[in-house]
Amino acid sequence: PDQYNNPDNTTAYTPLALELATELGHIDVLVCSVGTGGHSAGIGRVLRQLYPDIRIVGVDTIGSTIFGQPARPRLMRGLGSSIYPRNVAYATFDEVHWVAPHEAVHTCRRLAASHYATGGWSVGAVALVAGWVARTEAADTRIAAVFPDGPQRYLDTVYDDEYCARHGLLAGPPPPAPDVIGRADEKEVDRWTRCTDVVDPLTLPSATREEGSE
Repeated sequence: PDQYNNPDNTTAYTPLALELATELGHIDVLVCSVGTGGHSAGIGRVLRQLYPDIRIVGVDTIGSTIFGQPARPRLMRGLGSSIYPRNVAYATFDEVHWVAPHEAVHTCRRLAASHYATGGWSVGAVALVAGWVARTEAADTRIAAVFPDGPQRYLDTVYDDEYCARHGLLAGPPPPAPDVIGRADEKEVDRWTRCTDVVDPLTLPSATREEGSE
């Protein structure tokens, strides 16, 4: 209940964070999607205690207000929001990336075809960003990317050619690197974009404070 603000949402992920630490031994970068803020805050808090120098990368969707962008209609579900969830641990993130639906779809399908790993919108968005991190960091950097779910709920969207064509989601591969903005309210983004100045949008003087729900 009240998943956007209930602290139990974050503490429930402590066992997963400890499992990641146990299985991987050391983690340099954590990449995770952000919707309610639960798993990013819960996992990030524990891993930051274990690895103070860890870099935590949040992944959002265009049209989401979570990190200070204006609210717009969103195709992608599972990540993003039209409100400002209080479970989002803004101070935890070193950077945030916004991903467009067609970029997530292309990555989902490529991941399924090449690595036999399947999932929905969040998986595609996280995989896109984690792949970029892997290409731009040192070869021995250990990256943990959280894939929240499988493909079952997305067979009639992400993996449906007719649906994707109707929504313009088969436009081709995403660019090899994200655009970069200096702060979240610098401009409205419409493609994969990165920002390293992560703040609570309620502290931004230019924030449009729209209340709503997904």
